[in-house]
Amino acid sequence: MTRVLTILLLVTFAPAGDVKEDARRFLEHCRASRFDEAASGFNAKMKAALTPEKLGQVWAGLEQQLGPIKEIGAPRQQDAGASRRAKVRCEFEKSALDALLSFDAEGRIEGFFLVPAAKTEEAAKKPEPPYADTSKFTEEEVTVGAEGWPLAGTLTRPNGVDHAPLVILLQGSGPHDRDETIGPNAPFRDLAHGLASRGVAVLRYEKRTHAHQDRYVDAETRKAAAVQNEVVDDALAAAAKARGWRGIDPGRIVVMGHSLGGTAAPLVAKQDGRLAGVILLAASARPVAEMIRSQVDHVKRVDPERAKGLAGVDADLDGTLARMASGGAKDEETALGVPVRYWKTMDAVRPDRLLAEQPELPALVLQGGRDYQVTEADLGLFRQALQGRANATIRLYPELNHLFHAGEGRAVPAEYEKAGFVDVRVVDDAAAWVGMLPAR
Repeated sequence: MTRVLTILLLVTFAPAGDVKEDARRFLEHCRASRFDEAASGFNAKMKAALTPEKLGQVWAGLEQQLGPIKEIGAPRQQDAGASRRAKVRCEFEKSALDALLSFDAEGRIEGFFLVPAAKTEEAAKKPEPPYADTSKFTEEEVTVGAEGWPLAGTLTRPNGVDHAPLVILLQGSGPHDRDETIGPNAPFRDLAHGLASRGVAVLRYEKRTHAHQDRYVDAETRKAAAVQNEVVDDALAAAAKARGWRGIDPGRIVVMGHSLGGTAAPLVAKQDGRLAGVILLAASARPVAEMIRSQVDHVKRVDPERAKGLAGVDADLDGTLARMASGGAKDEETALGVPVRYWKTMDAVRPDRLLAEQPELPALVLQGGRDYQVTEADLGLFRQALQGRANATIRLYPELNHLFHAGEGRAVPAEYEKAGFVDVRVVDDAAAWVGMLPAR
């Protein structure tokens, strides 16, 4: 799964009138490893759930992955209804995160959420992939999303195509922007510009967990988090709206999902009932506990220091994974900082079975051979489900990783921090496959 470390913590803090100052003070305490002071205002429930020691472990895991904080920016207050909120940009050594803190009526911190920071203007200026021809397409801003969850998006239209097929892109896990930005990489922009250069329209949009980060500070929103409302609902709304757009062929709309988005794509197809096909990029099909176990074991082998950071996020990760595998894990337990209740919703999707249950649905399944997050073990499950299907194509690219970037040797997490582009073969294969689809 594509993940940028996301940490959700419910905390309380001593009452104060200035939420910006309280937010800054809390982060400074954590930065200085003064976790007793940071947690000094916890109520009885939180003292039991998040001790200073546990807070220290979480923070240590964060710094293992991203390095120490170099700078804490000026807090900005962003109130929503009766809830007062503060956002603070935290510049870690390897990446920037936005700290979102929510305060209750008594001035206590009721939520703490760390997400990838909004892109700066300089960071947004990434080079075009060599296979994209900007003279062959135009882009326009659109708004999609399920009711109550407006999502800004970009529609990339190929020039001179009156009834273009449309590919809707679905991101992997984590609060991604429309480009699925990961470090210096923008794989969804690569795909959009590459496909549009080949006559295929593409819609990409901000993921709900990115566009509405503040709402995910609230405990009830997080408790209800599921693959359905994180990915599927907005994809269904986007497809329905796109069928009425000028220049788009309503009978040739395809969902193309990466990682979690690929896992969810067959579920979108089943609920929509009108998609012309689905494209799965590095989609997982194994049980979540098995997948996380293999990811962590790989990181331990190739990057022991980074593996220590994972252990810092979940002190009993091994035990939690064992309980998840046996069905005995409690909903409130966490694996990689994410509640087990959420992982259960992902396990329930079973994309390989969903494809088998939809024999009329064309499917293109693409996998990188150097991908250690989603592997050939997942691909094997799709091979079994699609065996003998004339309308299904499976392709393995031995030298590509989870981002479909080319490389050599054993894949390592640090690869995601190096700039690259989605391999041109992925773009060419997807464009050719979409171009041959009949309208539905």
